[in-house]
Amino acid sequence: MALTEEFPLRIEAVTAAWASERRPQDDFSGEQAPGWQLVYVRSGAIEELCGERRVLLRAGGILLHQPEETFGMQTRGEIPPEVLRMDFFCAGSAMDRFRGLVFHAEPAEQHDLNWLMKACGELYEAPPAPGGKPVPREDVPFGARQQLVIHLENLLILLARRCKRPRKPTQRIRRERRQTALVEAARAYLAQNLEREVRVEEVCAAVGCTRTQLQQAFRARLRHTVREEFSAMRLDYAAQLLARGATPGEVAARMGYCSGAYFSQKFREATGNTPSAYRRMQQGLPARRKNRQQKDKEEPKTSIPEPGGKK
Repeated sequence: MALTEEFPLRIEAVTAAWASERRPQDDFSGEQAPGWQLVYVRSGAIEELCGERRVLLRAGGILLHQPEETFGMQTRGEIPPEVLRMDFFCAGSAMDRFRGLVFHAEPAEQHDLNWLMKACGELYEAPPAPGGKPVPREDVPFGARQQLVIHLENLLILLARRCKRPRKPTQRIRRERRQTALVEAARAYLAQNLEREVRVEEVCAAVGCTRTQLQQAFRARLRHTVREEFSAMRLDYAAQLLARGATPGEVAARMGYCSGAYFSQKFREATGNTPSAYRRMQQGLPARRKNRQQKDKEEPKTSIPEPGGKK
């Protein structure tokens, strides 16, 4: 039967299946299955090797080893774990959903898992050594192997429903991601050129977009223009230089402002403090003493009372 949306996966063969209680001496590692392998822990706990990672599976835990993945098992805890393993080949892209996932059995899946564990003892002899392959029994009930496949397929379908394929991002989400990437790239370029004036066209050439695209991205993601963002970044950097001890004149010259007065004006508009006052606050210095002219401006002028007349 061809694979379709109505029949998304098909078990081609079950090559081995065994379910039994595991003892500490049953630990093994370095095994490899050519196809998929289902692992289910009904009781107890095991640590399962999955390629280069290790996964702790407690009672109810389910995972699927992908084809040719190295696997191994170590028992954990005092309770001997009861473990189901099934090697099988399965066609269908739906199997890609299971790569790297760990499940915990739900009630609807528990029915098939219990049936599979019981059927393993009827269809296969236990392996002669830990990690070995079980031997298929010769006398089995009519249609028993087909039933095994049916229950396994049903289990996989139930598990696949729990890990649906992610939906493709909508056009709006793709646009937002592109804008976010543009903004991050532009801000990274601006951060490398804080000590000089940078034109918007220069940023566009650096990140590979048009001026309109860049301005739209900044307005959508940051709610202001490229120039406004760059000005804020430069003033933040200037504040860092002042906090380290640089004088306002040194900062204005280093960052290419046209004049110290212009730098002071922009800095005060952004922070509410002059560069000198901000520098002294950051260094824990007392505020500068006011000169005579400043005091005279702040002190209210009072009228001189006229001398009283003689009685």
